[in-house]
Amino acid sequence: MKSHAFIRLSGAEHRPGSLVHFCFIAVFLFSTFLTWREGLVLKNTWKVNQQIHLTNVAVALDRQFQFGLDALSFYRSMLSYALTSPIESDNTRRAIALFATQRDSPVWRLNLNTQRSMPLNGVSDRWLRDYPLLNRDDPERLKNELSAALEFSFILQFSDPEHDFQTRLWYISRGGFYVSSTPPLNDRETLESYRGMISRDYFRAMSLQQNPQRRLYWTSIYQGLLDEVPMITVIAPVDSKGYWYGVLAMDFTRDSIQKLLQRSFQQPQQGIVMLMDSQFNQLASSDRQPGRHNFSQAEVARLQAAVQRGARGELRLGSRFITWDRLRGFDGVIVNIQTLREGLHDETGRVALVLLLMWLLFSLMLLAAWYAITRLIRRMMELQTRLAWRANYDGLTRLYNRSAFFDLSSHSAALCQRNQRPLSVIQLDIDFFKMVNDNWGHHAGDVALAHVAGVIRRALRAMDIAGRVGGEEFCLLLPETSLQDAVAIAERIRQKLAQKELLIHNDQTLKLTASLGVASSEEQGEYEVESLQSLADSRLYIAKQSGRNRICWQS
Repeated sequence: MKSHAFIRLSGAEHRPGSLVHFCFIAVFLFSTFLTWREGLVLKNTWKVNQQIHLTNVAVALDRQFQFGLDALSFYRSMLSYALTSPIESDNTRRAIALFATQRDSPVWRLNLNTQRSMPLNGVSDRWLRDYPLLNRDDPERLKNELSAALEFSFILQFSDPEHDFQTRLWYISRGGFYVSSTPPLNDRETLESYRGMISRDYFRAMSLQQNPQRRLYWTSIYQGLLDEVPMITVIAPVDSKGYWYGVLAMDFTRDSIQKLLQRSFQQPQQGIVMLMDSQFNQLASSDRQPGRHNFSQAEVARLQAAVQRGARGELRLGSRFITWDRLRGFDGVIVNIQTLREGLHDETGRVALVLLLMWLLFSLMLLAAWYAITRLIRRMMELQTRLAWRANYDGLTRLYNRSAFFDLSSHSAALCQRNQRPLSVIQLDIDFFKMVNDNWGHHAGDVALAHVAGVIRRALRAMDIAGRVGGEEFCLLLPETSLQDAVAIAERIRQKLAQKELLIHNDQTLKLTASLGVASSEEQGEYEVESLQSLADSRLYIAKQSGRNRICWQS
């Protein structure tokens, strides 16, 4: 009667088309809103995935740079100590004597043990007079430096340019010589290498006047000496007792950096990752087709302004989505670039396309139903079925929701009470679930909840009832189950969760544990589900207070 009255009041009896138009427009707008909301969720998921991919690459690159910087710091400390406390040995005396006979030669080389050390390569006293920064006038100081450089040359034999991330390590002295992990091939190369190194800005920048804080210095990309490949270099000054002896330099080639980036980004749909220095010059890229993703000056200015506002973030430049992350071991920033086309080929992009197609399909079906009311009825019946499922089940875990769980549990408990059969309840809570959401994101939390629900389903019998009764809380009703058997079931669930690591992302896993409380009607003859659940819940918190990842079945 009320529905008929509504139809009469609304005028639908005389204008049924108006009501149909209104209903279909409302449904269309509602579906569009839901699709838009889902699109926002997918967009945020995509952004998070891009940042995660970039962070993984940044960590790998930072690890390699930091390893080199740690080695550089060690060599610097070793040289400073050797300069302060020189070692007198036969090798040292022999080297000093040999140097005295060769120091006037245009190019000389000291190599006392070719199998266990790298040679010292130098130029004549006369050659040094043309360079004000160079000086070997103090015999005692020069003797100490040659001794320290010889010690350093013994360590350089362990360098492996074929496998090390850094390509070369140098000690460049103001005393007219240098030692390198890749020795020169001839006198011409020795002279050109030394002249090239001391002429570079980074050598002069290490003087006490220009670098009083004695900080490390990173170069921009430059062409290596003797037509070598492009590279970057980190330089550290070497001092002792207030005197600047020279610099330690470590080279990283563009090829070695690009190989690391390409290994990290093997899937084309992930876009490319690019390493830029502090001036936003491109140093290396994972792109196997160089030049596709170059920035214009205006885009570089926008990116530079964005990076200055935060060490990590995102930016949209036309159809390209940019994420960046500052490195800790290198004075620069790593940038991930993904075009719209690449994003659509990504997993999240494919889901977005499916979502869009579903929305278009739904709209077409809605339009068809406008002309075919019978199809509308069939669609509404299908919708009613889905809504009925959603009313009783938790969509994430596919377990009963709270209201459905207690409705079914009350019926099962009454049956056990009539037949005087035992009834047990298990209350389960995931340990440190908030930390999972905080550290890994809500997507990881959803994966964790679904995983726990799957473990619970596989552990239960057909007659048992399981439901999600809270954020990370689950309740299990076990008809015709004693307290001892319920504890055994709870222990199986706890062990299954603790034994298996959950894959959160491509190379990141998470280990979940749970605390469980168990209660049974055998204890006090109580069959009220809410009472048993409350008792199990109190025991659950006892388990948490006792250290988590355990079961409590006694108050």
